[in-house]
Amino acid sequence: MSIIKDIYDVAKEGASQASKIGVVKRALRTEAKLNLKFLMDVALSMDIDDKRRVEIIKNLELDELSAAVRYELPYLAISRKKVTKELTEQYKIKRALDYDLEKLIESLFLMISYLKKDYKNKRIDLNLRLININKYNNLLIELLG
Repeated sequence: MSIIKDIYDVAKEGASQASKIGVVKRALRTEAKLNLKFLMDVALSMDIDDKRRVEIIKNLELDELSAAVRYELPYLAISRKKVTKELTEQYKIKRALDYDLEKLIESLFLMISYLKKDYKNKRIDLNLRLININKYNNLLIELLG
């Protein structure tokens, strides 16, 4: 009887773990989709001024990305996908080739958090930075797909 109980406990723990991983994945995907909405003007190559760019930067969400960077997540359990050559060509980001979920999340987190803190720097091309954030955000959505 104890073997059956052990198997039951392991199966129950595995189901609980899978549920938690699903919650994390959904939270990351939802935040990326929300950021996608904020970046829509950039994605559509609309002519926007710096005031609008600053509004977009301030609206970008970082909570889930920050938590993902801060805490030890089972990234492979969330997604085993990597950035392929086809994705780098589609989004025109050669340097992201072979990025896994962890590397992509870390890169996107750093890009957004840096821009949120230093957007007033006149040497920064806000439009180019937002375009790159949009590309990485789209890659994140692909890997979480």
